[in-house]
Amino acid sequence: MTDLVKREFDVLASNGSNYLAWSLDAEILLASKDLFRTIKPKDDKDKTTPAEQAMALHILRHHLSTTLKNEYMTERNPKVLWDLLHERFEKIEIVLLPRVKREWANLRFQNLKTVEDYNTALYGITTRMKLCGLKLEDKDLIEKTLSTFHPKLAYISRQYKKDNYKKYVDLSNAMQQDQGEDETIMQNHLSRPTGTIATPEANATSFKNKKDIKGKGSQKDSNGMAPKANNFKKKELKSKKKTPQGPKYGEQDQECYRCGM
Repeated sequence: MTDLVKREFDVLASNGSNYLAWSLDAEILLASKDLFRTIKPKDDKDKTTPAEQAMALHILRHHLSTTLKNEYMTERNPKVLWDLLHERFEKIEIVLLPRVKREWANLRFQNLKTVEDYNTALYGITTRMKLCGLKLEDKDLIEKTLSTFHPKLAYISRQYKKDNYKKYVDLSNAMQQDQGEDETIMQNHLSRPTGTIATPEANATSFKNKKDIKGKGSQKDSNGMAPKANNFKKKELKSKKKTPQGPKYGEQDQECYRCGM
């Protein structure tokens, strides 16, 4: 029962816009649980048990929108519910096909940033067209891609045409490889634009600074002291040197420079 609580695929929208994909997912899920004959029996003799019908009905209702679930609340038979939904939405491709064709006509490689984004849009459109009964070939995908390059990149489109790809997947792989190489070149350019000097490595700069400081500190004078420390010592000695104090002028003993008395 725990497997039935979570949804295995998207619910059927109330307008049936995703009926084609929903019906395919429902058939696959019922077949995986050996319940496919509850909606499409082989013949009248292909009977199902009440437990199998209840489980199939639970799966179908669990993957309906709230609106549809309320509309078909009274249906207790999975085959009847399946047939009613099919009758109601089987012609949905008539409505979807013109819309998908417009999406295909408006698809442009130049409008998307990466090859991955373009492939997502491309395969989504081709899958919906296939569900509507319209299948596109590889040559159609290749022509659509190469004819919608930006005019400034027309030379690249011509180069791909010269390579004469037969399968779109080969063209897509080549475009993704070229895109990766272009990104690498751009990253290298941004890290060091043209005309700039390479920034020295942090370890090398740190080692050079330490070496310069060590060299300056090793220079000593004749007293074995560093220049800065020696200068400070001289200033200290000079400040401590005092002039000897004697008697005041006129009171000291004086000798005549003639007779010596």
